[in-house]
Amino acid sequence: MSNNWNKRYKENMEKMKSGSIYEVADVVRNLSYKQKEKGLSTGEKKMLNNAKQILVSELVLAEHASENEVENLVENKINLS
Repeated sequence: MSNNWNKRYKENMEKMKSGSIYEVADVVRNLSYKQKEKGLSTGEKKMLNNAKQILVSELVLAEHASENEVENLVENKINLS
């Protein structure tokens, strides 16, 4: 992951646009790590929130679980890393 926020933002935006849930999960993982490490720009914070929402929505459908359950699961996994 690039140290330049502008390049990192573009790379993450491409992953978000790919339509792949794995790429979206990668964005969530990378930005969550970066947030813990140094913090995020305003644009990256919005992107992280959007990526989390996409991930949660997909998992709700795939796992037949409630949105609240999946949000808690995602947050717990992020906090463990």
